[in-house]
Amino acid sequence: MEQTILPLIITLGVLILLFFACREILMWYWKINERITLQNKTNMLLEKITIQLGLSLTDEITIEEIANGEKSTTKMDKWVEWKMKNPNLAAQYRIIKPD
Repeated sequence: MEQTILPLIITLGVLILLFFACREILMWYWKINERITLQNKTNMLLEKITIQLGLSLTDEITIEEIANGEKSTTKMDKWVEWKMKNPNLAAQYRIIKPD
């Protein structure tokens, strides 16, 4: 039994190392790590712009449905989160600027 377990453990170890090596090569080739870094930087810059425009993520905004003019009030962070999850539906709404 010991003779069959040792080759199995070695084989699993080699496969795990091979998996991580191939994963790093693919991440490098498709530049996934660089994309994630740039996306995080973009998010940070967008938050700065939002704050500079006078809004914080906790401010309430008014959303209007374009089709029927129905208005609702929501928090900025909830609206951004919903818009990211539903990009097709988000096109049917617009933000009304406060007076």
